[in-house]
Amino acid sequence: MTRNKLATPAALAAAVILLVTAVFLGWLVVRVAAVETLASQGARPGMLVAGRPTVVLAQAVGGLIIGRGKVDPATLPAVRRAAAALPLDARPYLLIASDYAQRGRRDLAIKSLEAGRRLDPRQRWIHILLLDRYLRDGKYVAAAEELSVLSRLVGGAQGPIATAMAQMSVAPETRDAVRETLRQDPVLERSVLTSLASSGTEPATLFAMASPSAVAMANVPGGWGTVLVDRLVEARRYAQARRVWQRINRLNDQQVAPLLYDAVLDRLPGSTPFNWTFNSGALAAVDVRGKKLEVNYYGRESGELANQLILLPPGTYRFGFVVSGMQPAATPKLAWVFSCQDAPKQTLASIPLQVGDSNPRRIAGTVIVPAGCPAQRLRLTGIADEFPAPISATIEGLRLDKVAAR
Repeated sequence: MTRNKLATPAALAAAVILLVTAVFLGWLVVRVAAVETLASQGARPGMLVAGRPTVVLAQAVGGLIIGRGKVDPATLPAVRRAAAALPLDARPYLLIASDYAQRGRRDLAIKSLEAGRRLDPRQRWIHILLLDRYLRDGKYVAAAEELSVLSRLVGGAQGPIATAMAQMSVAPETRDAVRETLRQDPVLERSVLTSLASSGTEPATLFAMASPSAVAMANVPGGWGTVLVDRLVEARRYAQARRVWQRINRLNDQQVAPLLYDAVLDRLPGSTPFNWTFNSGALAAVDVRGKKLEVNYYGRESGELANQLILLPPGTYRFGFVVSGMQPAATPKLAWVFSCQDAPKQTLASIPLQVGDSNPRRIAGTVIVPAGCPAQRLRLTGIADEFPAPISATIEGLRLDKVAAR
């Protein structure tokens, strides 16, 4: 989403194409309503009774939708008669406005649409055509408001609408209008921010446009902040991803200073990937209780039981922990494994738990991080054996320290 994509009002009007889903859903509603009206009059769907105002309007609006917003002028006399019979129906204003627009009478088209909107604020086609008019005329504040309304009226078009508003939010002509509108619609704001977070939008731009409430919700699962962190990690912008992660989780520098986050297993705040992820399921049961990691590995398949993404500069480190539990001989194994994030198969260290009895024992190993390995993944791994057998282990007192160079 770059600036030049939406540099002119004409280009901005192309965002209306993103609402095809809304148009389609609107047509389904009209079609069903028309068929039901005809059925109630004992007529076949192919026989529209011109004298019935509701049938006339249903037919005319159906033609408008099929014509992608263009009305058949031949239907207008019947539409005006129907309008006189149904003075509170908004559809005649929609149809007459479309005719005005086709004839280049833009001001009258907007006035007619706005009058119809006052009669029926939930008429989706009126909002869609108003959006088109406002965009083409450069009325961006009004256009942003229409997008906000449409996002609530047409659930199936939430994605395209959020995408359109995301584009408008970074264009100079529409940025302020969209941001002001999003402040009034928290749900749409989060959708727009998520759309931007999954694109190439820079973190500084996202935080600048996000309201305080949106920032507070950034770290929820699937929230725009977590989407942004995941994108930065995928792009290998690890240090920036870590800073964003720290910000959305509202952590101070002292909290994130340790080489291994939450090494004491105190369930500190913070989303993945720079905090612990524990995998319970068919592979194992993993839980934290009283600052201890309780692991019941079933031993049937190899896999990852816990992991955390860490950022260690090149050098030598010492990783240690205390473990207790019971493990028969010649059974599956548990091990802490360090690897480069960019090369998962490149193992930096593998430190087996060596569980033998219920007495706690301290285990430690050396980890060497080479140059060209800016991010590392620490995993607790279950390694299956030919003959499956369960392993129970309790892990605590994790430590990761830099070894001073001699």
